[in-house]
Amino acid sequence: MADVWRRRHAVSEDHVLLDALLLALRTGCDSRDIAALRRCGRSGLDALNGVVPRARRAEHRDWNNCAVAAALVNDKTECNRRLGSAGIDVPRQVPVPPTTRIRARDGGPAAQVLEFSHPDIPPGTLCVLKDRQGLQGDSVWAARTCQEPSPGHHEAAKGSEQLRELVRGDRLVAEERLRPPDWFAEAGDTALPTVRVVTSRLSGRTEVVGMVLFRGGPGAVAANRRQGGTAHLMGEDGSFGDGLDAQGADRGPCAYVLPAPWATGMRAMCVRAHRLFPCLGSVGWDVGLAQRGPVLLEGNPNWGMNVPQLMPGRPMLQEFRRTRIREDWRSRPGARERGGP
Repeated sequence: MADVWRRRHAVSEDHVLLDALLLALRTGCDSRDIAALRRCGRSGLDALNGVVPRARRAEHRDWNNCAVAAALVNDKTECNRRLGSAGIDVPRQVPVPPTTRIRARDGGPAAQVLEFSHPDIPPGTLCVLKDRQGLQGDSVWAARTCQEPSPGHHEAAKGSEQLRELVRGDRLVAEERLRPPDWFAEAGDTALPTVRVVTSRLSGRTEVVGMVLFRGGPGAVAANRRQGGTAHLMGEDGSFGDGLDAQGADRGPCAYVLPAPWATGMRAMCVRAHRLFPCLGSVGWDVGLAQRGPVLLEGNPNWGMNVPQLMPGRPMLQEFRRTRIREDWRSRPGARERGGP
């Protein structure tokens, strides 16, 4: 066994593309993901270390998940590049150079709008800084571009080390700041409202299994319940249920109804996006509700995170059980004994 492991290690070190091909075959990757791997350098393949196939559950052994495809979806830049090339509306992103200095005006807290300079973005442009491999609600900062500052400017006192590490690691991207529809702006939303659309692939068919709207609290940069926002289960007709906060408390109804073309187009867009990553069993797509319409922000292939987000409070559990996947789980023999719903 030790000899086999040494041989495997030698192959991975001396034959990078062969190692990538073996990984693709072992995880059920298709030709498009193999082509993406051919473009990877050593650093790109290193990012795959420790990534395991996700959402492979005993209940659904036919799900053909792929660690490589999961890594591509988790990388916002690579995922958006693939989505954009397929004609899906995604926000414009530009990488932040490793030499960039990010600071808060007059040394204020990092929670306020940050400042940085970028050669390809005009000064005064509002945007958001994102960790290209981070979660939507945890790694988003409001920012404004400016002229190169004088040496007397102070960096942000809070959170600056995290930002510096992301910049040095070439993981930070600047993304265009999308404006929410007028209804949300008038209701006091400061963050872009985001719909988590979960698509799943069962028996060769890709379908939407659930949708939930996330709204950020006052002053929030990202739509996140942990920042005081709410979650509303979304129906196929574009209507939204009552909002639940992070503790599951009912915060009242959402009077907004998504325009019918938006609701239909958003579901079709996410199904089409999932087909670009056919190895993945489940993807949770974050779709921003912008003034120009639904914009696909990113994907999350972690089924264990997508399911709780579709039922952010126990009252939603019964409603979500009516979907085909949940009914299948509930009806399988022994599901209750294994702790299933």
